Amino acid sequence: MGLQPDKIKKVKKYFILLLFSALCLHSQEIKNKEVFRKCKKQYSKKICLSDEDQDGVIFYLDKCPKESGFSEISGCPWPDNDRDGVNDKEDACPHEKGDAQNNGCPWPDTDGDGIQDKDDACPTLPGVPEANGCPSNKCDEFFKKEAEILKEFKEKHILEKEKFKALRTVIFNHIPRELFPKNNISVSIHTYTFINDNISNCASKSTLGFNKSLFLDQLFWTKDTFDYVAKKLKKNLFPTYDFGKLPIDTDLLNDYRQGGYYGFIESFPQTLELNRNIMIYYDRGNKEKAEFHPYNTRLKVNFGLYAAKNIVSVEIRNIPKGHYSYTFEYIAGQWKFIKKEERSY
Repeated sequence: MGLQPDKIKKVKKYFILLLFSALCLHSQEIKNKEVFRKCKKQYSKKICLSDEDQDGVIFYLDKCPKESGFSEISGCPWPDNDRDGVNDKEDACPHEKGDAQNNGCPWPDTDGDGIQDKDDACPTLPGVPEANGCPSNKCDEFFKKEAEILKEFKEKHILEKEKFKALRTVIFNHIPRELFPKNNISVSIHTYTFINDNISNCASKSTLGFNKSLFLDQLFWTKDTFDYVAKKLKKNLFPTYDFGKLPIDTDLLNDYRQGGYYGFIESFPQTLELNRNIMIYYDRGNKEKAEFHPYNTRLKVNFGLYAAKNIVSVEIRNIPKGHYSYTFEYIAGQWKFIKKEERSY
């Protein structure tokens, strides 16, 4: 008596299923026979061919069999070194804790007021939370906050004196002496700023940027640096402000002293500025007559990008030759020359 057609169909299906399972098992076994053999010594064949964490990676090939992972990294989950919840594969800042909405990077705070730029209605001006990151109309609070920011800024950068000392050596070893053909050089030791006390907006009276810049300027332009540059270039150096336009006289030096800056300039020789009939200071680098003139070669070390990017630019204005800019960056513990730009008059 033969099998009924329905039973024959069932037997065929069972046989096909059995054959498929056998082929799957066989393919799993031969994928890495050595690893599979070692697995069977420790576990059963059934366990070695299982997928307990259901990540599609068989137990004997899975280096993280208890954690669901990815085949690209042997069944393990992608690491998250900074523990910010964004795995390293998708994290643009894998070593710095950030926000998933910002590709794993921390949100910036450009003005340093403690309010992230994404939540800050005035991201480039220090402000207060109650004004959504904008400056408050109550200037006492505004300036108190600025003073705190400046204090933190000074505490951070006051430790970098050796870094600035190394910078002066790199700068004046790199820049050709031919760019300083005259006997006298006007050295900008800070940039002039104008504060309008008649404007009611607190931010318009802000001196934070100016004070940060002045602090970095005086860290670089020490007495040692003046003496080093004067001897290196064999030129007389006139400390000035506003990129060499106006020399430092006694009145301005008194203002600096009140802020604790540039007291050493008082020990420099003085000469008469004929245009205003005022005694001004200079550092002697040669025996030629020290003379302040609008057409002196002008030198400025610009720290505008230093705090944010460790970049310093050196500007040299030499009439009639041209305007030169040299950029240096602090990389891996040393200053490196990055680029030179030149503009003709």
